[in-house]
Amino acid sequence: MKIFTKRTAQARAKRALPLIYATLLLCSLLLNSCTKDVATTATAYLSMVNASPTLGTYNFYLDGTKLNTAAVPFGGTTAYANYTAGEHTAKFTTESASESLLSKSIALDADGVYSLFLIERPEKLDALLVRDVMTVASTSQAFIRFINLSPDAPALDLSVAGAATPLVSGKSYKTASDFQAIDPNTYSFDIKDSSTGNVKTTLTSVTLTAGKYYTVMSRGVLNVGETDQPFSAQLITNL
Repeated sequence: MKIFTKRTAQARAKRALPLIYATLLLCSLLLNSCTKDVATTATAYLSMVNASPTLGTYNFYLDGTKLNTAAVPFGGTTAYANYTAGEHTAKFTTESASESLLSKSIALDADGVYSLFLIERPEKLDALLVRDVMTVASTSQAFIRFINLSPDAPALDLSVAGAATPLVSGKSYKTASDFQAIDPNTYSFDIKDSSTGNVKTTLTSVTLTAGKYYTVMSRGVLNVGETDQPFSAQLITNL
């Protein structure tokens, strides 16, 4: 029969220490690795809107993966989807070809929500990334913003039809307002020349619902060519 003395137990404990230290080190490394994995999988949300004022339809790729099922026409959108935060490459092609018409690097912050607008005519196609700050929840108010995406338009105002004071003033090409609260209702909105007050187009019978976010977009061109889309306005439901 073996007799375990205090000295024997101490010797065994001493021999076990390296194993304990190694186990603790491994756990620490695994914990750090998991922490790094969590950090690198932070996500952002992105949608795409085709505001290029032509008759063309486009495919949209992010990092080489096509994100639309059917080519996106003028005024068409893709739904918000989540992607890894960080740098990405957006690419646009025609409906029938895979050759890039535009390739652009975009940066998405963690937990950010974005709209990527395809803009300009094909000869100088570009993409405009806009952050969609939709942080206020409300059961009594809707939210609206305005973005001017008509390349040959002057600075524009957004007004409720017939109202003396605009909701948004002086937005030049490629600029967007912040979302602002508005009473839920059915409206007609005028898009006006900021300097003259002349109405360029009217968006009629627009119903805004409490708790939702909307973008009014001016689009198309004032001086219309054979393959151009004429100046108009469009309502997009963001959320």
